[in-house]
Amino acid sequence: MSQTYFAILTDRGEAKLANAQALGTQVQYSHMAVGDGNGNLPVPDRLQPALVREQYRAGLNELKVDPLNASQIIAELVIPENIGGWWIREMGIYDADGDLVAVANCPPSYKPQLAEGSGRTQVLRMVLIVASTAAVQLKIDPSVVLATRAYADSLIAVHMLSADPHPQYKTEVATKEEAEAGVNNVKRMTPLRVLQTLRSVVANATETLRGVIRVGTQAEVDAGALDYVAVTPKKLFNGALIISSTYMALKLPTWLGGWVFQRGSVSLAAEGGAHSVSVTLPIAYTTSYSLGATFWYAGSRVENGNVAQPRDKTLTGFTLDNQWVGSGNNLAGTIDFFTFGK
Repeated sequence: MSQTYFAILTDRGEAKLANAQALGTQVQYSHMAVGDGNGNLPVPDRLQPALVREQYRAGLNELKVDPLNASQIIAELVIPENIGGWWIREMGIYDADGDLVAVANCPPSYKPQLAEGSGRTQVLRMVLIVASTAAVQLKIDPSVVLATRAYADSLIAVHMLSADPHPQYKTEVATKEEAEAGVNNVKRMTPLRVLQTLRSVVANATETLRGVIRVGTQAEVDAGALDYVAVTPKKLFNGALIISSTYMALKLPTWLGGWVFQRGSVSLAAEGGAHSVSVTLPIAYTTSYSLGATFWYAGSRVENGNVAQPRDKTLTGFTLDNQWVGSGNNLAGTIDFFTFGK
């Protein structure tokens, strides 16, 4: 089975390569072109001076010796996505003099252009077998090179394997003292130095110096001893309670001891009538409390033997009696009470 697709040097290409080998000079391959073969798959001819029908020509993107075969040269052309609208059936390499030095055919491939609703960046390569790769100048104009993904990946891989990939940007690392001082704007900060700087700011935070400060625990807020932690509204309010209804109650936050104060008033008839009232406190005590109660009445002064008499005291309430002690006048009135405890 004969080979359908192949690349050859033209007679001009062979002559220039032989002359370069004899004189110890080099041939400069500079451009690559593609054509559509005028609608047919052409057969490369060493005598042809040009492609059958050229469609596009540009500077070589890459020209290198095949890393797997030292007698082969690989030439690469990149066609941008905005160029196309024709078939690719033939390729050719031109030297600096504009002569076609190598020609090849290839499997037909349509190169679309963006105006057709599709586009792609086309990479084409020609592999040439030459007697001496030293006679070919492996030089590319960097202004026309378009890096391929594989080329960029290879550069990055080599770069990352370097012991110091950025020597030009290498700077001295800041010391602990320089990091904490915060005045040097040139030296590098490592993660350790950043942490040391933050710790320094926390340690030096005062009433006049801003800094990072942690939130105090409820136990620390209640103890009231530390002067370098923050107090949040939640911890400041913790346990506080105010009730204003039939009776009034105030419970202090835990950092003020959690004490409970409650007061109220009840109206009572004279003894012999409805002279006893049961009081249920708004806030139940959990430990103990003190209770004070006072009898009073409205009107002019009289000889009075009525007193407030608390009884049946529990953590949730008590009973108040308007007690007549048997002297003076037996009066109706009001008893004010006040409790204090936890």
